[in-house]
Amino acid sequence: MRGYQLVAGPSGIYRADEALVPRGTVDTDHAGHSGAGFVNLENAQGSYAEWTVRAAAASTASLELRYANGTAADRPMDISVNGTRIAVGRAFPPTANWDTWATAALPVSLKAGANTVRFTSATADGGPNLDRITVR
Repeated sequence: MRGYQLVAGPSGIYRADEALVPRGTVDTDHAGHSGAGFVNLENAQGSYAEWTVRAAAASTASLELRYANGTAADRPMDISVNGTRIAVGRAFPPTANWDTWATAALPVSLKAGANTVRFTSATADGGPNLDRITVR
């Protein structure tokens, strides 16, 4: 199991290369990732990346995922916080190529202390490549 977080200022930055990734790899073959690598999930429904996000108090935050999708098709993902799905089949549309990164954001409710945030591939094609999440 890898370490979980790098926190910067009032926002938390959680690199994908530090996430729990039981069905995928940390790769470096595409430019522009922010950590030691990016997560390339298995091309399988149910592959996921998971982070432990810490919050000083219960709050609503913006969860931003930086991703790349070099295919011509959407790579949807289910997103859960503390075991509860907050998004089902959330779209992660194509970017120009695997070296072009985009950001998708959604609101989340966090409890005080540790929160488990999981992005799970919704189709057999797997999810997009994951660079980092930012909690604001």
